[in-house]
Amino acid sequence: MRTAEGRGPEPTACIIDSQSVKTSTNVPASTQGADVGKKIIRRKRSIVTDTLGLLLAVRVTAASVQDGSAGRRLLTRVAAWHPSLSKAWIDGSSTTA
Repeated sequence: MRTAEGRGPEPTACIIDSQSVKTSTNVPASTQGADVGKKIIRRKRSIVTDTLGLLLAVRVTAASVQDGSAGRRLLTRVAAWHPSLSKAWIDGSSTTA
């Protein structure tokens, strides 16, 4: 897909973001957490994409897990899978340095 778009086969940059999502009433409480900003019990999905928007990694956590913590773990995994990555863009509320 990347080469069809005129890019190299491996990504050199990625984008990371997270989103809190409502959960079903059937979801175990132990896998959920309070999103303080939204004042609701939720889960959070964190994703990493390349600059074309192709998915590189996903992590689902309780919403109470801080973005920076989830982001660090994801970036560590993605860097191992794609050693060509040298740059990452993150949301301003995440501190993964």
